Amino acid sequence: MGMRIWHQSFTDLTVMPLYRKTLTEHAAKVMGSDASVMIHGLRPGTYAPGCAPIDAIKHRYVAAALEMQICDAAMVAQNEGYDAVAIGCFFDPALRAARSLVNIPVLGLGETCALVACSLGRKFGLVTLCADQSNDYSDLMHAYGLERRFAGAIALEPAIDEFSLEADEELALAIEARFDAACAHMIARGADIIIPADGVLNEFLVRRGRLQAHGDVPVMDSLGVLFQHAAFFARIARTTGAGVSRHQMYLQPSAAMVAHVRQFSGQPALSHNFSGDR
Repeated sequence: MGMRIWHQSFTDLTVMPLYRKTLTEHAAKVMGSDASVMIHGLRPGTYAPGCAPIDAIKHRYVAAALEMQICDAAMVAQNEGYDAVAIGCFFDPALRAARSLVNIPVLGLGETCALVACSLGRKFGLVTLCADQSNDYSDLMHAYGLERRFAGAIALEPAIDEFSLEADEELALAIEARFDAACAHMIARGADIIIPADGVLNEFLVRRGRLQAHGDVPVMDSLGVLFQHAAFFARIARTTGAGVSRHQMYLQPSAAMVAHVRQFSGQPALSHNFSGDR
């Protein structure tokens, strides 16, 4: 059987059809025959009608509650024989918890892009959708211990949400101009690698053919890198047996402990009820 990667978005893909279509086509193009990427999002109806994910998850309680779905997805992916899980959200929701639960590699978009960028340039910079993202992602890079390699994060001006990235041509052209301006500011602050720090923004740029270098400064294909990184970790797990340490950070709970916690907290039985591919 060929290698299979479970991609897990932090959006409900039933309400973002253009994003879902671009993700599916992009993953197939990037991976070719190397691996298949199956696209998944949060469960249908996760967000209130008309509520953009970025407006919901800026509330810490909401984000924390929804992270349980990432853990569920990782366990379902392992049960269904996937080789790796790729979390396609830049703030890496539930990354540590998901890694502790399963024995297949689990990769996060933010951590992956930052670590890869460190091999491609001296300092990397992030372009985000809004100031809240910039602040959160700056905190994340410091938490990862990468502050010396981090040039900063700049939001599009004016800020946008994910739904804006599926809007009409006039708005799309305006967003392209805002992205170019943000890249110029980020380069002026010392970045020599630019990372689109949002999955939906990355796929907008893919769709528009705008993942282009600014002079000598490359713009990373964030999700393309994530897919390849997940395949790499799945491959080294197969060939060398390498996996995460169970000593401290990713200490693995027993199946009985997980079952008890899920039952006590009223969580439903694990099932493949996520938006996206089946």
